[in-house]
Amino acid sequence: MPLPLVLDVARPRARGELRPLAASAALGIVGVLLELARPWPLALAIDYAIGGRSLVGMSPGVLLVAAGAAVVTLTAISGLVDMAAVVSAERAAERVGARLRQDLFDRSISLSLRWHDRTPSGELISRLTTDVGRLLDALVAICSTFLPDAVRLGLVLGVLLVINPMLALVGLAVVPVLLVFAIRQRRLVRTVQRDARAESGRFAGAAVDLVRNVRAVQAFGRSSRSSDLFRERNRALLDVSLRAVTTEARWAPVADILLAIGSGLVLVIGGRQVLAGQLSTGELLVVMTYISALYSPVRGLSRLSGVLAKSSASAGRVREVLHCVERVSDRPGAQPAPPINNEVRFDAVGFGYHPDQPVLDEFDLTLSAGETVCLLGPSGAGKSTILHLLLRLYDVESGSVQLDGVDVRDIDQHSLRQRIAFVPQDPWLFDATIAENIAFGSPSATRHGVLRAGRNSLVDEFADRLPYGYETRVGEGAARLSGGQRRRIALARAAVSDAPLVLLDEPTASLDHESSAAVISAIRGATAGRTVLLVTHDRDLAELADRVVVLDRHGASRLRLVEPLISAGGR
Repeated sequence: MPLPLVLDVARPRARGELRPLAASAALGIVGVLLELARPWPLALAIDYAIGGRSLVGMSPGVLLVAAGAAVVTLTAISGLVDMAAVVSAERAAERVGARLRQDLFDRSISLSLRWHDRTPSGELISRLTTDVGRLLDALVAICSTFLPDAVRLGLVLGVLLVINPMLALVGLAVVPVLLVFAIRQRRLVRTVQRDARAESGRFAGAAVDLVRNVRAVQAFGRSSRSSDLFRERNRALLDVSLRAVTTEARWAPVADILLAIGSGLVLVIGGRQVLAGQLSTGELLVVMTYISALYSPVRGLSRLSGVLAKSSASAGRVREVLHCVERVSDRPGAQPAPPINNEVRFDAVGFGYHPDQPVLDEFDLTLSAGETVCLLGPSGAGKSTILHLLLRLYDVESGSVQLDGVDVRDIDQHSLRQRIAFVPQDPWLFDATIAENIAFGSPSATRHGVLRAGRNSLVDEFADRLPYGYETRVGEGAARLSGGQRRRIALARAAVSDAPLVLLDEPTASLDHESSAAVISAIRGATAGRTVLLVTHDRDLAELADRVVVLDRHGASRLRLVEPLISAGGR
């Protein structure tokens, strides 16, 4: 059912907004009462003032003016009440939406990289924006439409049964047929909206991927091909969106025709009662107005069914992330990370990204505290994977990774990562200033610490030549910097923390000799006195190591350690 699914997602984030949401519903009910009072001044004017009859000592002229003033007053008050109800509901819904987006984001960044590996970033953005927006639409509709319309339906039906039971039953005759169509329509809309939201996620993923890689698109002269790929996804989204619009719109004329049939029957039968003297013209006007008021919530609830059908598709996509348990979790009683006074050890580690395709098998390696170890080996040998397992971006499938004899799975993740400084192969930087990117490496980074880390990592050499120095923004993807400059900032980000263990993943990859030499010098300054695990293909960089370990493939997939090589240079 759409409503329980929407409430299941929204309820935990709406607890702090119960008062404004309840106020919105209460104001909506007040608006219903004002709406039900509005036809009576008109009925009095027709039956008494226009008919030339006085009422409670009021002359027809005075009564007519009073009736007109009452209509204006009721309309004005009703409008203000409706406005207050909508504002209260929408402001509360926006706050609920902000909490839901935060929860969704927090949950997503805590999920395992296995989940992120198969979930495009654009798909996640679509859930954070469009899907959350659909849920907010449903929340506002429940408060400002569902509850007031339910009250309106009950009150109008009660009043009609008091005024004229026969006309009330005639007006209700079309409602069962309407409900049958509404239930069928809701199922169709929910199905097509689920398809539309899934396609929207694929479209967002493709768009983000193409825009993010615009330099590659232009460099390879593939603008036309990229446009074709975008057009393909855009067309698929358009097709399913048009199908959704058509499915939803098909219901509107059916509902209107059925309700018009009911109104026509009431008019004919009520008109005959007026001609027979059984009902006054004013009373018929009130009955016709109330019949319209009776049909309004029926129509509104039917449309709400469509809104809920849309939002249920979005709620399912949001809940899929919020309820996902695919994450790297600490064992019960996880402890703070040890200081790494002794060693880092990989003990018979086995791991694979896909079933039956192991990357590491019975892998052993020990690093002594303060030692720099370099891993050499062919691409795909699992060198970067070793770093990821030490960071617990993935958990081992067999064996263990230990710090000072403590299994990293028994260590609190946050504490573990505070002990490690990481420079990834792709030195991702935020669209922020150089100083802000360096400070990201430590929650306690000071301005002095940032500048010192930048100096040790040779960031000064280029930062001082930029227009705003360390306050220069690097652009999206650090597009305004060279590869070597990006890597030096990434090194400074690692150096600004006091982490005793530094992981370096191909820090000189794709750099020319001059840039590579500068990065190697920066590494010397950034890692002095720390335990370092270095992955590289660069033999010059390997000269920094106290020990070089070569990884090789044995058979189809089994890793083995070749006889360790002792570098001639060391540090």
